Amino acid sequence: MKFATLSTGQVVAGTKEGYRIVNNRKSMIDVIENPSGLTFSGDPMELPETLAPPVARPSKVWAAAGNFYRGVDVKNPDGKSSRGATTTLTKEELLHSIFLKPPSAIIGPGDNVVIPPGATGVFPEIELCIVIGKRSRNLTVEQAPSAVFGYSILLDITARNYGPEKSGRTMRCVRKGYETFAPFGPGITTRDEIPDWAKTKMNLWVNDELRQSATNETMINGVYDMVSFLSRVGTLEPGDLISCGTPDSPEHQQRVVAGDTMIAEIEGIGRMKLGIRAA
Repeated sequence: MKFATLSTGQVVAGTKEGYRIVNNRKSMIDVIENPSGLTFSGDPMELPETLAPPVARPSKVWAAAGNFYRGVDVKNPDGKSSRGATTTLTKEELLHSIFLKPPSAIIGPGDNVVIPPGATGVFPEIELCIVIGKRSRNLTVEQAPSAVFGYSILLDITARNYGPEKSGRTMRCVRKGYETFAPFGPGITTRDEIPDWAKTKMNLWVNDELRQSATNETMINGVYDMVSFLSRVGTLEPGDLISCGTPDSPEHQQRVVAGDTMIAEIEGIGRMKLGIRAA
């Protein structure tokens, strides 16, 4: 099933007739923790372009870095799926490179990414986002699927060559942690509706120009590898997010500027539109 959060805070669910209001749960966290026995009310509707983030303030937003085989190393021999150079880090080293984005960076569909004053290199990265479904600790890879409620889209926005980073001194959690730097949505599709997350196709358009297009088949540490590892780092809570990394390395990404419009889409999840504006 698909769920989304309206700007009013009401949760809606995708039914055969269209999206309808879930009338016996107060929030998306309530749905995630107790998804059985939902009841609906109101006329069927289409999802509006402007929505609240599916989960407004998760306790944690984890994000993977360098998590794709790229170039000649990808399964697709023409190298079009994931562009750039593959990391030299091992799978274990990549797990230890996962970083945190602050929940204050989250915005929803229809909102604007705000470019920090003086920043000239702001880049969006489309990523599959895992939504945790239950309190979990010390899971094996085999146990990890039981902790996943579903999937969404997260744009991992980064400000490169900004401030002290020009001398290589800023951390990922800073350059990727500015307010509005984690657009999240449009909703959540439950795990049962995406049985093979690796085959999900991702597209990112900026001003109608296709900037990224790839599947998740060349991911190095998969969904359940990351869920298992992070559950050993700390307790995962319902609504926590794990963003899986982006297929393209930085040299194959293009900056966005004030006035641009982005559309992010992942097969089986949906699409969301966002603006870019200056601070």
